[in-house]
Amino acid sequence: MNKSYLIGPLAALVVFIGVYVNFQSGYKAREEAKDEQQKAVRVAKIKAETDARKVAIDEALKSQELRKKEREAKEAKDKLDKEARQVALDGRDKSYREQDKLTRQIERLKKDLAAEKELYAKVAELKKAGKAEQVFLKDFVAKAEANSKALEDVLNKIAAAETARAAAEAAAIAAKKT
Repeated sequence: MNKSYLIGPLAALVVFIGVYVNFQSGYKAREEAKDEQQKAVRVAKIKAETDARKVAIDEALKSQELRKKEREAKEAKDKLDKEARQVALDGRDKSYREQDKLTRQIERLKKDLAAEKELYAKVAELKKAGKAEQVFLKDFVAKAEANSKALEDVLNKIAAAETARAAAEAAAIAAKKT
């Protein structure tokens, strides 16, 4: 056989063994380095996620506290607004009641005023009638006194005429007797 058939494969085998040993010795180190690098990347990733979670949790807690404070402030504002509205409603109701009360009082006073005006008109009418009656009575008394005087004069004249007639009759009787 030919030596070239043996040397060629043996040379290829020696080259292969050299490359294989070289590859084998660097392979474990490379694999370990690669594993270390992947492990470091995973640890860094986990640490970053943990830090991000802590930051997110802190932000969520701050946000929750802020919302809680805002909600409490809003509730306090709503409570104050509700109380102010109730006070305003109570004031409005009170003013309506006062207005109704004053309206009823005005109506009552208008009725009383109308009654008083009517009474005043009656009193004025009675006073006018009383003055007219007083004037009438003064005139009547004056006329009655004048009539009384005139009748007294007439009665005196009648009495004088009777006395004169009686004296004339007595004189005529005395003249007949004589």
